[in-house]
Amino acid sequence: MPLTREAILHHPVTRLILGLALTLGIGLPAIYGAQQLLAFTSLPQSEKEPIAGTVLAIVICTVYILLYRRYENRTVTELSPRHLPRYLTGGILVGAGLASTIVFIQYLTHVLTINGIRSFLPLLPNLWNTFVNSIVAEVLIIGIFFRLIEIWLGSYLALLIMAVVFFCLHISAPGATPIIAFAVSMHAALLLGPVYIYTRSLWAPIAIHFAWDFSFAALYGASINDHTMDNSLLNTASGGSDLLTGGYFGPQGSVQAAALCLLTGLIFLRLSRRYNKILPPSFRKPR
Repeated sequence: MPLTREAILHHPVTRLILGLALTLGIGLPAIYGAQQLLAFTSLPQSEKEPIAGTVLAIVICTVYILLYRRYENRTVTELSPRHLPRYLTGGILVGAGLASTIVFIQYLTHVLTINGIRSFLPLLPNLWNTFVNSIVAEVLIIGIFFRLIEIWLGSYLALLIMAVVFFCLHISAPGATPIIAFAVSMHAALLLGPVYIYTRSLWAPIAIHFAWDFSFAALYGASINDHTMDNSLLNTASGGSDLLTGGYFGPQGSVQAAALCLLTGLIFLRLSRRYNKILPPSFRKPR
């Protein structure tokens, strides 16, 4: 295809850059404004964060839908509420199930110990906060970055690129090793990516991301990127090799997490192949 002005304007990379620029360019001032307004209220910080996060999620989704509905001249089905209950339920079951399995394996192998149980009620504000944060993350990462790279280079190359990007982002973290960085990238690239390919909905990866983070941090008291919750449901402690504990990243950086996420991702890729949902590169000539 000749590099005409029209071709450049509608190239997936152009759509990706403009999408990120507009969603973040409008979303970040929106959340900053919400935080400034909330500063004048007497609400506790635990309630301010979910409200500000909700504002950001609404703005990001609105800009995404309006932009790509007009830019790509289509209905933005990936954020359609039509299958929302099914994908949210399925995604939460997958995310919570994987996280719970990883924690259970660590418990059985004495990598993780349980020291007590707390009340669930203090976790409720964090429940919503985690959900809206997952919406923002997956709209930007899967909806804009991965989706448009996939349209351009095809499903397999898009997955590889996202895995490499996430590996590079995490390898520089304190105490990170290639194996741990690889394990973290398995969740981001080779689980959420295949789930989106199969469902063609952002609600499924959003739900998995939400259930994954909430289960580890709020339910099991595990570390996520060296941060733990003081009021998690279970009071736990971990110890042992970083390969088994995940080190700085917590259980999501463990070899158990890498294996389970890779296995689950391969299952979704196999299903995607069976139902012809794998996209070829845009430059490949049709046979």
